[in-house]
Amino acid sequence: MFGNAFKEALLLVLPDGTIQAGNQQAAAIIGVEDQTQLRHRDLSGVALQSASRVKDLLKLARRTSDETIGSIDLGEPAQSHRVIARRTMGHDGRVLLLLRIEPQHIATRQFAALNEKFDQLNREIARRRSAEMQLRTERDVAEFGRDIGIALVQSRGLDEALAKCTDLMVDRLGAAFARIWLADEEQTELKLTASSGLYTHLDGQHSRIRFGDYKIGRIAAGQRAHVTNRVLGDGEIHDQQWAKREGMIAFAGYPLIDEGKTVGVMAMFSSHPLSESVASLLESVANGIALRIRKQSIEDGLARQTEALREADRRKDEFLAMLSHELRNPLVPVRSGLDLLILSETDHQDAIRMMQRQIEHLVRLIDDLLDVSRIMRGKVELRRQRVPVAQLVEHARDMLRHTIDQTGHQLTVRLPEQSVWVDADPVRLTQVIENLLKNACKYTDFGGEISITVTKEDGDWVSISVQDNGVGIDQDLLPQVFDLFTQSNRTLERSQGGLGIGLTLVKNMVEMHGGTVSVVSDGLGTGSTFTVRLPCCSAPSGAEGQTVRPAARATPFPLRVLAVDDNRAARLMMEKIFEKLGAQAVATAEDGPSALKKFSSFGPNLVLLDIGLPGMDGYELARRIRESTTDHSFLLVALTGYGQHEDRLKSKVAGFDEHLVKPPSIDQLRELLSHPRFNPT
Repeated sequence: MFGNAFKEALLLVLPDGTIQAGNQQAAAIIGVEDQTQLRHRDLSGVALQSASRVKDLLKLARRTSDETIGSIDLGEPAQSHRVIARRTMGHDGRVLLLLRIEPQHIATRQFAALNEKFDQLNREIARRRSAEMQLRTERDVAEFGRDIGIALVQSRGLDEALAKCTDLMVDRLGAAFARIWLADEEQTELKLTASSGLYTHLDGQHSRIRFGDYKIGRIAAGQRAHVTNRVLGDGEIHDQQWAKREGMIAFAGYPLIDEGKTVGVMAMFSSHPLSESVASLLESVANGIALRIRKQSIEDGLARQTEALREADRRKDEFLAMLSHELRNPLVPVRSGLDLLILSETDHQDAIRMMQRQIEHLVRLIDDLLDVSRIMRGKVELRRQRVPVAQLVEHARDMLRHTIDQTGHQLTVRLPEQSVWVDADPVRLTQVIENLLKNACKYTDFGGEISITVTKEDGDWVSISVQDNGVGIDQDLLPQVFDLFTQSNRTLERSQGGLGIGLTLVKNMVEMHGGTVSVVSDGLGTGSTFTVRLPCCSAPSGAEGQTVRPAARATPFPLRVLAVDDNRAARLMMEKIFEKLGAQAVATAEDGPSALKKFSSFGPNLVLLDIGLPGMDGYELARRIRESTTDHSFLLVALTGYGQHEDRLKSKVAGFDEHLVKPPSIDQLRELLSHPRFNPT
């Protein structure tokens, strides 16, 4: 019979639309019982499509197109017939293979040859379909591998990456469902982390699987993959009834192994067989997922370390603030007492001044310790102004005058003829020169020579060099002298050295001003030269001939001072030193409530409050004092061991006019007494 070996419905149609022949499948589509009833029917009358559509199809059959299957030649060369095959679809969705034949009729004896040609065509179509499916599979596999790589690299987190992997196994490989479990740290249990396809829930019977249980647990424990295209009958697949009911044919499960350790399992079920290329690719994917898990583990570890470092940094800040407070508080009465003795012109002035210098040294050690912490975290704010370099040098020399005299050093200062100005924070740059000068004193023998040389360089730069003929610096240590806690080896005679942070402060402060600092030494015993280079600026108008402002003096204006501190010794010393400086009357209080009463009855012009008071702290006390009166002519000063930037902001918000860090110097107290508020011009 015609075309019955062909799997699709087949019609042989003449150019005028008359059906010449058809197979049994075509007869079923057209609606007749037997294929013999198709002969000589008019195709336009068949309910497949309208007559105009049939004519269009016949015309299209003359041309090659995506829908054209091909063509065959029948008979002898002298009587060749060209048959062009073309698919079309009926209203019910069934496919019909429409053949147009030329000439208009074909002899019956040629049907056998035509059937043979159709069989050949059928085999060719099957071969092409197989090749197309193979190409499609290879394409899907290639796209799957590409997209898996993208997912593993670009996903923001591990859970997102694993979810994309299971989605791609379903979308690209046609898996019925795919899952990934991750192992716990103890290597005892697997937790379902990603699931796609028929089952997307992450809870249920197989959400947690112990190592060794079920197929997944055995893959994890044995670290061996299991791949099969015969799920039914596979003893490793425990639920055979489920597999049969769902039509599962293939299974592929792979351990996720990182450095010999099982970190998870990847598995999928499929209703169609898996090729060797797919199985091989899945093994590579499992390795890629294991690497992604390691990457996430490293990232999580780094995140934990970062958080731990952040927490350690926070605790360090708290510790430094508390350390500052606890160290400064006992220094207040000591420093004030020594200042009082100096003002009283008692005997042993040299001994008192020596003790003052030691107290100053302790205060500066505390300041350096806190400053280096703030600088490293970028929390130092520069208060810039145009200032002559000569003034900075003079201030630094004055700060260390007693030390230089005590050690018998010969200090030479060389300044340029014309004033050189810099845009800088004068306090910080004075600190820089002071640290370099103090370093020279420390490492130069008694009676040594030290010089400070200021040079105006080309290109609007100025250099400040501090040179000594001291012990010098070992060549191995030279590159590290500006590192934190780096110090040269010291003898017992130089055991007064600091914490090894002064030069670190110098480097950071200079760089914050846009400058550089360098050191030169030819080795031990040759001395050293530290050079700071800073950009210059123009002098402010009318600044020529400007001199250093003299120290502030107490004013004859009658002042009433209230000092509040919970340290009895500190209160006593503050009372006596303010009386010595010329205050009219001085009152003290030990806590917030007593301070409020004293303020109301005493009517002070100057109020100094300790911040760390018991019960009501200094911030709250300042707010209440401000709220208790409409007269704000008095000066409210915070006197505290807390001196960081955040502390100064808090004191400003609380209503303080000034913020002094303990222990205050006698010059700072003089400046308070000569404040412009008490000396109107």
